[in-house]
Amino acid sequence: MGLGKTNMLNKISGYNLWLGYGNHKFFSKWGYGKDWRWYLYRIWMWIGSKAGYIKKYNMERDTAMVNAKQALEEAFTPQLKKMLYDKFTDG
Repeated sequence: MGLGKTNMLNKISGYNLWLGYGNHKFFSKWGYGKDWRWYLYRIWMWIGSKAGYIKKYNMERDTAMVNAKQALEEAFTPQLKKMLYDKFTDG
């Protein structure tokens, strides 16, 4: 494909979506479509979804987020209550 045709295709809506992930610094230019890295990634994700790895990761991530939120609330609630009390009793 020549440069002129590329510019024309970039104007077509949806063509950029078809390119997949576009240009990457680390993998150089992906070309005018999907190459083997895109297909490898899609196969990897398909295997992960069928084997349950993605569901397990999502569950572990959600549990970790809930635990972190609870830990932060326990750590900062007394300080926040004191700050609010001081603010409203002084003013």
